[in-house]
Amino acid sequence: MAGELKLKLLLGGKAKQVAVNRVTVSVAPTSLHPLPVDVRVFEEDTHLVLTVDPVMRFTEEHPIRLLNSLSQGKSKRPGSVVINGSSWYAVVHNLDAEPTSRLDWIKTAYGEIFRQAEVRRVRRIAVPLLGSVHGNMKPWESLELMLEEIAAARFLLLRNIIILAAPAQVKTIKARLFRSVQ
Repeated sequence: MAGELKLKLLLGGKAKQVAVNRVTVSVAPTSLHPLPVDVRVFEEDTHLVLTVDPVMRFTEEHPIRLLNSLSQGKSKRPGSVVINGSSWYAVVHNLDAEPTSRLDWIKTAYGEIFRQAEVRRVRRIAVPLLGSVHGNMKPWESLELMLEEIAAARFLLLRNIIILAAPAQVKTIKARLFRSVQ
């Protein structure tokens, strides 16, 4: 027919993720459970006390003896990642220093997270914006550092990175993410 219209269906709605260096990056609230990931990263300090359960548990060991053993423990290197199964701890704070966190520690930790993800054959990982969970770094500054490390990395297996943000910040972080990669 001569006057026939050719219609094309356009998918609408807002984008939910972006591609950076062949990896899908999205933002989700920290309250999302269960997370559809193989590994979840937590922001931690050199003595691994920031993510300790705040509820006091009964222990046979006397509290003073327990504190002494904690204080004599070897501290972790800032910028390193402590791996415990599917829970990884990015050491980006030193509570004995002022300021407690530095940009180079955060950048190094992001690099180590993505390096370990490849070594350990991780496909999906959830990462908070390091330095902004327990520190005073602006979330968008940490986002820029993370995106730089994603762009610089060599990914063969990692396919999805979920950026974890406080529920009230998800919309803002998502907008920054989309602006950053366009």
